Amino acid sequence: MKIVDIARLSAAAHRYGALAVVDNTLATPINQRPLELGADLVIHSATKFLGGHADALGGGVCGPSDLVNRIYHFREINGACLEPMSAYLLLRGMKTLHLRVRQQNESAMRIARFLESHSRVARVFYPGLAAHENHDIACRQMTGFGGVLSFALHGGFEAVKEFLPRLRYANLAANLGAVETVAGPPATTSHVESTPEERAASGIPEALIRYSVGIEDADDLIADLEQALDSRGEPASR
Repeated sequence: MKIVDIARLSAAAHRYGALAVVDNTLATPINQRPLELGADLVIHSATKFLGGHADALGGGVCGPSDLVNRIYHFREINGACLEPMSAYLLLRGMKTLHLRVRQQNESAMRIARFLESHSRVARVFYPGLAAHENHDIACRQMTGFGGVLSFALHGGFEAVKEFLPRLRYANLAANLGAVETVAGPPATTSHVESTPEERAASGIPEALIRYSVGIEDADDLIADLEQALDSRGEPASR
């Protein structure tokens, strides 16, 4: 959930003859358009928000034809190609991208504000919150703040192990960007290969939980988070 100034970094890259490439997977083209901010290329894991249903693997690169054609030629040489069913599923998913992202933006903001006010939550990371250290940059370059947030609990990783099994409406997995809400700790998913010291150096607390908001009713998701945060003892039945 870190934010960088794309226009500033793109200008700096160009001063030294370098290309600026932005991974726009989490923001999506609905919320952020890096090419308009000076970036040379934009890449997406289409498996995430673009597809939106966690049922296809693929990726995309966007930019000026001269650069994209070079990448396309390399793809011809190395043999990588998207199989037809995944291509169909990704095209289908993108038809509802704006509707899904609009709902996810709205729900994520409400959830971030709820978590920010809860006594068991140590810190919330979401660029839409005024407390985010680069909220001003996000406001300049984004039209929405996305469907992914993260938050750290008081009590370390033991608190995470107690909390996650109590969620009723969130799938416990490493994926993101789907119509279903997904939650998981970076310590055992996205950053499992890093040591605790390396995660700490990257600003990733051991008690951090990544929460990818789906398109479920926001009131249901907030109620689910509330009961999981307030409960103690055995995991709730799912």
